[in-house]
Amino acid sequence: MTVSDSLNRSGRGTPWKMVNPALEDRSEYRLYIAQMIFLLGIFMKQFYLHHSGTLQTGDALMMAGCALYIFAVKRGRLAIREEHRWYFAFFVSGLLVNSVYFVISQEEDLLISSSYYLFNLIIILVFSEMLREKNRVLFARALGIVLKVSVAIQAALYFLGLGNWQGAQRYIGTFRDPNQFGIFIFFALLMIYLCDHVTRNRWWPVWSLFAMITVMPSASTGTMLGIVLFWAGMYFSNFRSMKKVWRLVFGFMTALFILLFLIFGLGVVQLPDSITSHFMYVRIISKVEMLMGSGGLDTLLTDRIWDRVAEQPIYFIYGSGEGWNKRFEVRGYELHSSILGPAFAYGIVPFSFLLIWVVKIIRRSRYLFIYIAMFVEAMFVVNTRQPMFWMIMLMALVTPKDRFEEEEAEINAAEAAKIFVLGKPRRRLEAVPLKS
Repeated sequence: MTVSDSLNRSGRGTPWKMVNPALEDRSEYRLYIAQMIFLLGIFMKQFYLHHSGTLQTGDALMMAGCALYIFAVKRGRLAIREEHRWYFAFFVSGLLVNSVYFVISQEEDLLISSSYYLFNLIIILVFSEMLREKNRVLFARALGIVLKVSVAIQAALYFLGLGNWQGAQRYIGTFRDPNQFGIFIFFALLMIYLCDHVTRNRWWPVWSLFAMITVMPSASTGTMLGIVLFWAGMYFSNFRSMKKVWRLVFGFMTALFILLFLIFGLGVVQLPDSITSHFMYVRIISKVEMLMGSGGLDTLLTDRIWDRVAEQPIYFIYGSGEGWNKRFEVRGYELHSSILGPAFAYGIVPFSFLLIWVVKIIRRSRYLFIYIAMFVEAMFVVNTRQPMFWMIMLMALVTPKDRFEEEEAEINAAEAAKIFVLGKPRRRLEAVPLKS
């Protein structure tokens, strides 16, 4: 026991560090306000009020929440934690690659690509700090509520016939593109699952069903693949901990799905026209036939612009820069992959930094099947510009293998809403230390 401890326990002397309760309350209030604005930005991400690829209202609100957190809560002192230094190294080295090609070509989209990574770097640093705050369980619950409301809105718009369509066959809701819509719903589903398991909420299957029903009319095959893998991973990962009734339900559903697949797939029974005429079914069958037919692999490479990788693999060494696509003989579009794209654009060194960061973050989670589903889906689409793509990985920080204390998880949704509206918690929560 130190001298100061003895003095403090005996009532004599003054503690080394005194905290003014009024100042601490104001600091918490600023934290709640910053988190509210940040969550409002996530909610607004579903509303595309401007052209695709431009700054949306949701992005601006998320940045406003980040700025308030940095300057009002952290007093301008936001340190880059050790695990995020790898992402920072990726950003700096990637910016260097894009800058070199910009000097050569004067193509502005090269710098715009780096601006997306700067935006997401800020999101990563701030969101990971918010997940370390004392109110992080409440924050996770509020985040889950925001995403559930978002999915419910998109589902309601679809069932009421108020959402938008691309052409007459692909539903896009409030988005500009069916893939944007599908990716948002898929990411929302993954984050709802993670948030509900932090707070011990067991209603996530309802939102999973909403997500599946809503994504179907968008005919986004990549998203559907991700959702199916998520369900499969969830089932096998949680089989032992499931109640017997849920084991039976999921087992029956799985067996029924396999049986129907074999019956209709082998042509024993013909599917009704109401199913075969559905655009999602048509897209899935066309992609299966594309892969199974002669030259299927070549067709896949061309469809995803991967043939550029096969023709110019040298860029995996020093990078091609992300942008200035019109220079390539292969069609002047970006690579449709969140994995091959950065590797090809920035080369082996920057991409290695990014890969190390990803591994260091997600290895903390006990829900690795979520990241498997997400990365399989990401292999075929570009997700790197979406902040939720990076936020899902950061959720591994609040789903560690050493789970939260049960007391923290018993806080109900009503109190979470009250805290975020009034900024006055009924009791202070102590955070469980995170592993470094």
